[in-house]
Amino acid sequence: MKQKIKRLHILGEILTSTGADKILMSFIGFVFLDALIIMISDPGVEQYGDALWYCYAVISTAGFGDVVVTSPVAKLCSVILTAYAVLVIAIVTGVVVNYYTELIARKKQGN
Repeated sequence: MKQKIKRLHILGEILTSTGADKILMSFIGFVFLDALIIMISDPGVEQYGDALWYCYAVISTAGFGDVVVTSPVAKLCSVILTAYAVLVIAIVTGVVVNYYTELIARKKQGN
C-alpha cells in the first residue's frame, strides 16, 4: 500500500512539474463547455447528456453516429475538440513515459 501511495506521489509530482495537471483540468473543463455550446447551437441535440455523449464519441474517435451535429458552430466545436484531444493524449502519453522512467531511475537509486 505504501508503495502505491509513493507511486501516486511521483505521478503527481510529474504532472505538476510538467504542467500536465493544468492541461488535463482545462481539457475536462473544455469538454463540458463544448458540450454546452453544442447543445445550445445545434437543434438536433436537445439534452446536455446527449451533447456530452457526442463529445465522448468525438474524443474517442468512435463516432457512433447516434448523435449528429449539423450547425456550423457545433461542427467547429467538434473540430476544435478533436484537435485538443489529440494534443492532450500526446502530452499524457509523454507524462506516463516520463513517470515510468522516473520510477525505474528511483528504483535503481534505492529510493
